Amino acid sequence: MPENLKKIIEILRLFKRAFWHQRLRVLVMAGLGFIGGLMGGIGIGAIVPLFSFVANNQSGGSNTISKFIEKLFSMAHLDYTLATLIILVTCLFVIKAVFSYFANYISARITANYERATRNELLKQTLSASWPYLLEQKIGHLETVLITDVTKSAGVLDLLSGTILVATNLLAYSIVALNISAPITLITLALGIVLFFVLKPLLYKVRKLSRSWALNSKTVANQVAEYTIGAKAIKTAVVERHVLAKIQTFFNELREAKIKLAVYGNLQVSFQEPLSLILVVSIFAFSYAKPGFQFASFLAVIYLVQKMFAFMQSIQGRLSGINESVPFLKAVTRYNDQATQHAEDAKTGTHDFRFNEHLEFNNVVFGYNRDKEVLSGINFRVKKGEMVGLIGPSGSGKTTVVDLILKLFKPSAGAILLDGKDISEIHTASWRKNIGYVSQDIFLLNDTIENNIRFYDPSISDQDITDAAKMANIYNVIQDQPDTFRAVVGERGVKFSVGQRQRIALARVLARKPKILVLDEATSALDNESEALIQKTLENLKQKMTIIIIAHRLTTVMGCDKLIALENGKIIEQGTPDELLKNTNSYFYKTYNVGGGR
Repeated sequence: MPENLKKIIEILRLFKRAFWHQRLRVLVMAGLGFIGGLMGGIGIGAIVPLFSFVANNQSGGSNTISKFIEKLFSMAHLDYTLATLIILVTCLFVIKAVFSYFANYISARITANYERATRNELLKQTLSASWPYLLEQKIGHLETVLITDVTKSAGVLDLLSGTILVATNLLAYSIVALNISAPITLITLALGIVLFFVLKPLLYKVRKLSRSWALNSKTVANQVAEYTIGAKAIKTAVVERHVLAKIQTFFNELREAKIKLAVYGNLQVSFQEPLSLILVVSIFAFSYAKPGFQFASFLAVIYLVQKMFAFMQSIQGRLSGINESVPFLKAVTRYNDQATQHAEDAKTGTHDFRFNEHLEFNNVVFGYNRDKEVLSGINFRVKKGEMVGLIGPSGSGKTTVVDLILKLFKPSAGAILLDGKDISEIHTASWRKNIGYVSQDIFLLNDTIENNIRFYDPSISDQDITDAAKMANIYNVIQDQPDTFRAVVGERGVKFSVGQRQRIALARVLARKPKILVLDEATSALDNESEALIQKTLENLKQKMTIIIIAHRLTTVMGCDKLIALENGKIIEQGTPDELLKNTNSYFYKTYNVGGGR
């Protein structure tokens, strides 16, 4: 199979997959466009008898359109006069305008609906994807796909819809032109196609230069932005002259591209006009010599053919635009496929969350890939109501333990048990609703404190929010705000200190009344006062819920019932803080004394 044919088949399959659900709207749009084009074509055809009336003061025109109009008047028992003919032509063009308007309106809705549906689907698939897959995604990649790629792929649909719309107009005008005078129409089209191929190299050159100019414009814009941002460094290094010399080369390239674009563009226009005139004069001379020549028919056909060429040029431009935008459509479908393939099985497990005795790691092994284990043979038990601290150097596996508890990963071997039941048998949504998680990376909406604590959960009442704020020791700070709970926290919570933001995040979790609370380095960036308030909160929560704390600050875990120290993915010691401090060989003792309790 030829390579070009393979490419066309591939693109058609891509279009079917991406746009098939819009097919009915596209058909309606095409139908309206065809009717609008037909009305416009008939309106042009009606000019033939109109000219005959003006010239001879009587009906005229031997073509099919003229005869049809005359018969239409006869059937409707209307006087076939100049005035009624003018009214008919006006009505035809009004009808064309109405149909064209609705066709273009439907085209716009098709594109807008596609963008909305595609963005919704991509975001849904992303939020439903597994955590390992999300970890591999580059920052800003989803934003690029949702904004840039979807917009560009919607442009494909817009161009495709426009192509269909223009093609229906072309078909309608062709039918009318052939009915007025088939010989003149065919001769004009043949000579026009020859003219098109003569001018095609110029059209190609102009298109190529346009792309080059657009690319150079982007390069210049990037360079100017870069130098503007680095203006201070440029001035202090006294290199303004060198910077100007470098960017001057880009300015020169932009200038040359602009001049060439103008030269070839004007050359195309300059040659097109005389060649078109020669074409029209030649056709006129040929037609005039024929018996039964009608000047009105000639003018109508020339006008219709000119419109047909305009339609063909428009179709060619749109097809070129489609070809350039197809990679963006491929990027959208590829991202959707990948996210769908890595969808998280949120329905894993059929049992509800029940916690009465203990959470247990039973010989758990985990590795991000088969070559290297991050956790090896992890065994520990957390009783209901206990506060347990996970300590150890960076990279020891503490956060991985938490991610396993959150069911973001599955153990490679072993099992995590809740009251003796493997947590894989517990419904994921039910499990996570009962696990409260607070990380060192504070995520706050640019919204009110109330909405940050409620966080899209309508089941949380105002009283729940107030109680959670009090438990998190942030209630008094909120009350000092002019709008209290309706105070806006700002972008990333900038209107509040780090400690206050962390306690708002803690209140968000506490409002959900979790059975197990997990804090992953939640106090690492806090000042002493904020850390003391968090510790006070944890002391008040003791026995009310099970708490697991990851901390580098050892003072944070001094109030724990038990400490578990990890190193290189293995547990190296367990015990109460007092027990481990009595053992001078313990990791906790050495770290505590070297760091002065910090």
